[in-house]
Amino acid sequence: MVSGMVVRTKTSLTLDEGSIPLARSRAEAEGLDVGRWLDRAIRHEAARGDVDVIADWEASLPPDDQAVLAALDATDRHDLGAA
Repeated sequence: MVSGMVVRTKTSLTLDEGSIPLARSRAEAEGLDVGRWLDRAIRHEAARGDVDVIADWEASLPPDDQAVLAALDATDRHDLGAA
């Protein structure tokens, strides 16, 4: 990031024939351009098993959102202790 701005790099990808229409459809439904939707999808997939990616994402959130995550985490730990 540069002064709060995300630096984007233009690239080309080779995808399965059915992936582009699917990405376009989902991006349109969410009000995103395909590049931003694919970027988010890549990050989401990478984060499924990568604790560092998740931690970086959480650290990038506004303080109010971080407080909500902390509260949810505390609730989860409390529920595990009750089981």
